[in-house]
Formats: sequence, C-alpha cells, structure tokens
Amino acid sequence: TPTPIGGFPRIHMAHSAQIFDHLDNRVLLAWFQVEHPKFLVRVFDQTGKDVFEKAAVIAERIRASIAIIANFVHQDALPVRVSPPQPQKGRDSKDFPSGFLIHNVSDETRSLILNQRIWAATDITFEALPFNCSHPPELLFCLSGFTTPNRDIVKKAVADVWAHDDNRHRINDMFSMSEITEEELVYKATHDLIRSIQVEHLDFKITGGLSVPRFNIFATSPSSDAKTWTELRGFLRILDYPTGLDGCGTAVALSLCPICHSLAHPRGLCPFPNIPLWNGP
Repeated sequence: TPTPIGGFPRIHMAHSAQIFDHLDNRVLLAWFQVEHPKFLVRVFDQTGKDVFEKAAVIAERIRASIAIIANFVHQDALPVRVSPPQPQKGRDSKDFPSGFLIHNVSDETRSLILNQRIWAATDITFEALPFNCSHPPELLFCLSGFTTPNRDIVKKAVADVWAHDDNRHRINDMFSMSEITEEELVYKATHDLIRSIQVEHLDFKITGGLSVPRFNIFATSPSSDAKTWTELRGFLRILDYPTGLDGCGTAVALSLCPICHSLAHPRGLCPFPNIPLWNGP
C-alpha cells in the first residue's frame, strides 16, 4: 500500500515500552544482546494468542516480505532473521506479547522500513517500530458524558480543569519530581502541557445506532520520565470535566483495535481500511 497523503494514521500505545509487555525475560535479554541494525514489528489483525499459536507461520510471512524489501535495497542482501516473541509463562499465560524482532538487515533496509512504518500486503500487514522506548505516548484517556460533538468545547473544558489552581499545583509537583527541577521550568512544563491538548471526536454508536460522542484526549509530555507520565495520566484521568451547557465528561476505558492494535478506537472506527489502495485487513 502506498503511503497516503499526510502519512499513515498514528497507532497509539498505552506506554512507550508496550511492545515489550509480557515478553519472557530470557527472550528480552537475548533481543537486547542482538547487534544493531535491528527493529520490531507488530502484525495487524493478530492477537497475542494468535501470534503464540502461529508464530512460525507469521514469522516466515514477515521474513518473506522483508526479504523482498531487503533485496530491492541490495541485490545480494543478507538472509533476514525474524525472532518470534515468547510469553513469560508459556502456553498457560493470560497475556501474550505480540512483537517480532527483525535483525540481520542493513542500515539502509532498516531505515527504509521504519520510514514507511506501515507495510500492507494481502498475506501480511505490519507496523515497523524502532528498537527503543520512544517518548511517552500522547493519548491520555477517552472521555464520555458530553452532549455535544464539538471538539473546541471539550478542549476548553479539559484545559480549564487542568489550569484550575489545585490541579495546576498538583501537576507542577509531579513535574518537579522528574528531570525538570528548576522552578521556572516546572511552571513552563505545566503551561506547555495545557497548550498541547488535542481532542479527537469518536463517532461512537450504541445499540440502535444512537450516536454517543466520545473524545480522545491527547497531550505532549514535557518530561520524558515514564514514571512521571504514568502518575500524571493517572491523576488527570480521575478528574471530572464539567461544562455549563454540554454535560460533564468522565474517563471511560480505551478501546483496543484488533486490526491495528491502537488504543484510540474500536474495530469499526479503524482508519486503515479506508486508506486508498489499502491491501491489509
């Protein structure tokens, strides 16, 4: 699938190291010891259980796809290696990891694959991710309870609550415990956080086709400290977000999309199948 105008939609994770969740420690250590260039992939429309039960088949499909790209970059490319994940408790696990490690590739192949990020073919579709923990995710939570589809009203409600004296002081305190220690920079971090708020309207429908608006709330973390971000998100998630005329927003569970694994929408609202010339699920 060619990259659409404006790029492929973002896939939002719960935290920056989510791709390593539930991975057997022995396997994780082995992955860290593999020399660069290397990267990770997550396969679309496959649960962690699917990955565990069909690991060899999925790994071979990934290998064949990446080998085509590698041979396009270098005529005599090295044989690509694909290492499947293994869960911490084997087949008795409740939770399964879903990422594969790709190695024995050139820097050029790695860069090409990571730059496109999404590779969609009829037999396998995957997202390529760098082998590191990225910046904290921007998706904070999803709000329900508003009676308007207007994003600006919701954005103002969120900004007003975060800027309220008690809440602002609490946010300041959290940033002051991170790598941001100077008082002036702490105030700036809170100000930047509030200014970075973005709102996405989800056209959520309940039984009978009735539209009940839900809103994903995003913000950019001024701190790259994972612990600070987790505490901050936990605090902001439990607050109420009232408006004068349009109801009061409260956080609801995020929806995991089984197609692309994003936490930002349920299956029926996945943006990928609507991409022109989409070859994936």
